[in-house]
Amino acid sequence: MKIGILSDIHGNGFALEVVCAELKKLDIKTIIVAGDTVGYYYDIEKVLCLLSKFQTFMIKGNHEEMLKQIINREVDQSKIRDKYGSSLFKAIQVLNKTVIDDLINLEHPKTIEIDSIKILVSHGSPWDMNVYLYSNSDESLWNKFLTYSEAIFILGHTHHQIMKRHKDKIIINPGSVGQNRNRAGYADWAVFDTDSRSTTFHSTPYILDELIKQCLEHDPGSSILTRMLQR
Repeated sequence: MKIGILSDIHGNGFALEVVCAELKKLDIKTIIVAGDTVGYYYDIEKVLCLLSKFQTFMIKGNHEEMLKQIINREVDQSKIRDKYGSSLFKAIQVLNKTVIDDLINLEHPKTIEIDSIKILVSHGSPWDMNVYLYSNSDESLWNKFLTYSEAIFILGHTHHQIMKRHKDKIIINPGSVGQNRNRAGYADWAVFDTDSRSTTFHSTPYILDELIKQCLEHDPGSSILTRMLQR
């Protein structure tokens, strides 16, 4: 069975739309989303609609946690807006309470079982959603995976694609659908084959013009939003 692996969609409906089209071409019906479905960009309604067409396993990322903190007034909202733009505030306006509650109460981490394979899905890491794990991260961090019983791990957070085998563990980061930090205008994702336990990485191009236009309309002074789209 082939499973789509996505992460860090960040409200980018333009990017997710082309990825979903590719998933359908591959006849993939099940996807895993490793957090940060919200944040940065503005089409969260479209994103959730697209994801609803699949059997979707989602977990919480740091931007879902940030959304919860905004709602509970646990953070300085002006600092969040200045640093990340207005997308989380827009999400609060356009989503109903049930959908928002579903987002902010997502599990982290979450173990799922597909084809008798246990997969542990987390954002930064199973022990801390805010940890950044890169291929050259210290071995002591990778050794922490050995304490878990699962064989397959799905991560996000870094916006970089990784497939690492550490002893008997397979650790996959599909990169970011919504905010590629290597190549602007490409949505990164992956496919995991449960039969061969192999991973195939994909980078699907999409048109940036309308997304940049949205950024300039909603957050004209927030350069982080457009800078990541123009690298």
